Amino acid sequence: MSYSPKIKPALVRELYLLKHSKIRKTPMTKLVNEAVTQYLERNKRYGKQEIDSNRNEAYRSYS
Repeated sequence: MSYSPKIKPALVRELYLLKHSKIRKTPMTKLVNEAVTQYLERNKRYGKQEIDSNRNEAYRSYS
C-alpha cells in the first residue's frame, strides 16, 4: 500500500488555480514536487541530523 498524504483543501485549490493561470501552466504534481524539493533543500542540514538521530535510535531499539 502506498502512502498518500492528505493536503489541505485550500492548498489544493491554490495549486489548481496556479496550474490554470496565465502566468504558469504547470501540472499540480510538478508544483508540489518543486515546493517539497525547495523545502528539503532549505532544511537539508537540520533534516539530515534529525534523520541520522532517528536512525540511530531505531537501530539501538532493535539491537
